[in-house]
Amino acid sequence: MPTTTGEPGFKNHDREANAMTENLAVDLDKMEAQCEMVSNVLKTLAHPKRLLLLCHLTQGERNVSELTELTGLSQSQVSQFLKSMTLQGLVKSRSQGSNKYFFIIDDKLQQLISTLHQVYCEV
Repeated sequence: MPTTTGEPGFKNHDREANAMTENLAVDLDKMEAQCEMVSNVLKTLAHPKRLLLLCHLTQGERNVSELTELTGLSQSQVSQFLKSMTLQGLVKSRSQGSNKYFFIIDDKLQQLISTLHQVYCEV
């Protein structure tokens, strides 16, 4: 006989449906947060000079002087870009003597830039 609203089986079905709806809402919230984060990373990569700096940082730690020489950007531009990327949580620095060495902190970003390099830069 089919279950009716007064029977326990129907209540279990309702609980399962509510749990699924709650899980979907949590997953959607997580997905939206991830999309926001990825969008911010892609905005950073959309600027050719920041992308160039990150490409050099995939090769290892670099200081501002090295990045200035490698990119042809002014020291002021390199410092400004690095500060912005540090605030975004993409790079960090460590001090050694009077130099600050910058490096990419996110393995996913490192992998993304390496993949972009393979697809677009290697001939």
